[in-house]
Amino acid sequence: MKIDNFVRIIDGKLRTTPPIDAFASIALESVRVSHGDLFIDTTASRELIHQALEKGAYAIVTTLSFDNEDEECAWIEVSSIDQTLIKLLRYTITQKSLDIMLLSSVQEALLEIIQTPRTIKRLRNDLFSIVKTILGAKEDERFCLSNPTLAHQIAPASKKVETTLHVKPTVIAKGLFLSSFWHNERYYAEQKIPSLFVEELLCLLAFCDTHTITYSLEHLGFCEHFYPQFITHALCKKEFGSSDKALIFEPLPALIPSLVAYLQTQVESSHLILCLPKTFQETLDFSGKTILFERVEELAILGDTSFQYALILGDKEACEPLFIKTFTTQPSLF
Repeated sequence: MKIDNFVRIIDGKLRTTPPIDAFASIALESVRVSHGDLFIDTTASRELIHQALEKGAYAIVTTLSFDNEDEECAWIEVSSIDQTLIKLLRYTITQKSLDIMLLSSVQEALLEIIQTPRTIKRLRNDLFSIVKTILGAKEDERFCLSNPTLAHQIAPASKKVETTLHVKPTVIAKGLFLSSFWHNERYYAEQKIPSLFVEELLCLLAFCDTHTITYSLEHLGFCEHFYPQFITHALCKKEFGSSDKALIFEPLPALIPSLVAYLQTQVESSHLILCLPKTFQETLDFSGKTILFERVEELAILGDTSFQYALILGDKEACEPLFIKTFTTQPSLF
């Protein structure tokens, strides 16, 4: 790309007069810089800039002022790296005709499960990782994300998937985790999805039908939100439904209030425990027992505590230290 064009795209200021007028590709990490690349300094590190220059970078984008590093390098000064990355993303998404879809966090996780094949790639809510993904994308590829602010910044024309239906669906819940519902004149019995999420799923399916996105509900599994792991009283893993106790993992703090409300409409509060990191600040309307923790290992206390369901704010993979024995195959009740 021509350096002058790039400077205009990101609204930067060229502080040197280099003999070169173009660069080969964009690198976000100094270790990945190749001869002729442009390096975006995301950490305001002069040391990393020098490493990039030693590896042959033709251009540098940084918030730091030029300090006689290399007059032959195109030193492009910007006021904000985040804004620079957003402008670069908007340009790249338009140039490559990329399709961006805005979903709820639950829909995003469900889409990952039901796609056949997985033609829509998930963008994590991290600007740095999104830039790396989009820069490496092929033309006309499709992506989804669940951050509305970021979606509006990088792709104002992104397609938004609704989360509520005009006519409320008929949902038959079986316990906390299984639901039956109708879609396209077909009845789906006892699917692995809590009734709380069914309306969002149906909105997602309607969107897929409209935009010719193939999917299958034949082997719907639990998504990462409100994920149940049945256990023994000694915190050993059990198959789904084969125990009277379960840990429920939720990685997203924003979903905790609605999940707490849902649990309290289904189960007596005396049978519930809420496990929250001490850094969690929001006030919740919860009448059951609450355990605050700093490290996952502290939740081992659950092995000596009476409860039926424990909702844990945390990623299920990060909570593996809780389980003292490996999974044992047991007959399922469902």
